[in-house]
Amino acid sequence: MSPIDLANELQTLVASTYSGDVTDPFKLYKARHSISDLCLSLLRAVQGPEEYTAILAESCQESSALNVVASLGVADHIAESPNGELTLQELSEKVKADEKYLSVVLSSLVYHGYFKEVGGFGSQVYANNDFSSLLLSEETNAKGGKSMKDAVGLSADDGAKATTRLLDAATGKAKGEAKTAANIAFDFSESLFQWMASPGNEWRGKRTAKAMVQLHGMANGGIGEDYPWEKLATPIIDIGGGIGSFQGMLLALPKNKELTFTIFDIEKTVEHAKKVWAGKPQWMQDKVSFIAGDFMKSSPNDSKIPTPAQGAGTYVIRHVLHDWDDAQVVTILKHVRNAMLGSPASTPPKLLLVEMMLNETSSRFTRTTSLQLLSLNGGITRTEGKIKQLIKEAGFTVDSVTEVRGVDLVVELSPASL
Repeated sequence: MSPIDLANELQTLVASTYSGDVTDPFKLYKARHSISDLCLSLLRAVQGPEEYTAILAESCQESSALNVVASLGVADHIAESPNGELTLQELSEKVKADEKYLSVVLSSLVYHGYFKEVGGFGSQVYANNDFSSLLLSEETNAKGGKSMKDAVGLSADDGAKATTRLLDAATGKAKGEAKTAANIAFDFSESLFQWMASPGNEWRGKRTAKAMVQLHGMANGGIGEDYPWEKLATPIIDIGGGIGSFQGMLLALPKNKELTFTIFDIEKTVEHAKKVWAGKPQWMQDKVSFIAGDFMKSSPNDSKIPTPAQGAGTYVIRHVLHDWDDAQVVTILKHVRNAMLGSPASTPPKLLLVEMMLNETSSRFTRTTSLQLLSLNGGITRTEGKIKQLIKEAGFTVDSVTEVRGVDLVVELSPASL
């Protein structure tokens, strides 16, 4: 399509979406993503193949710029200044970084709408705005505003460094070197999560946990309302539940106040989760328990995954399977199945998979996240068809697939008769 045709289509869609005539939440959600896709198509049509390719290749520089200001706490220092403004020289002194580097980094980000250059271009006096406020630390952002600082750190630090070795990882198998890009970039041999839990790297694990909360909130804000969680048998066993961000999101909705949960994860993560939940209101703490274990071990006795006889009501695996290769996914599902059938029950409990899945209209975020998963842990964002194939191999049947306002689907499973 020509730029004129794309612009006309975009104008029509924007007008119909934001006129107030569309009230259905799902239609509004889909329309917003259609607008984003059309904007990108228009940009490609205007720039042409050469310019678009050059800018796409250099986009890693902009990601690095975000990481620089987030890591240095630039937004925090501006927020803490008496009048909410700082000169380039003042920023340089406070963050202990060279003015030359800061000026180029900030110029790139101001172009993208981060920070405000007070007095116009060239003043080199900076203030925060809605976009740069997302880079504030939790300590500075006392008003409880949204933050993406840890998500930026994960993507633009760990993710970016790993991605630089994606070519080596892609060609390594043919040379007998089956390593992930992160294995090569950071020189470790274990899984990403084991490495992040190892001495000296715990801060990376904590940052990743916070990043997951931020990213899931951004990409799946409607999942708590769009699926009938309140109708599930409890407690809900969250396999690989991390620090419990999912539980916090669900319990924040009145309809879910009666739910109870068990967060199941490796010991280091469970220890961190307990500390996080110690700061929650008491009524929320009373709704959550914790079990440390390893879902890569086969029997319930070894894995420590709770069985129905131990009180398990419903099982959930959320944002876990995309971190593992196909064989590992089948293994994980089989081990959860072993626990589900590990004790007599009149009706076997349900397993819900909550996963981001790839399709023809998947967003740019879905596709870049898939690249990041591949780089960090050899994982991948799968198609719905591929997920269903692995589900069948693991001994489950699909009962339903629910679409929500987010990048995830909720797939409800039952153990198949073997």
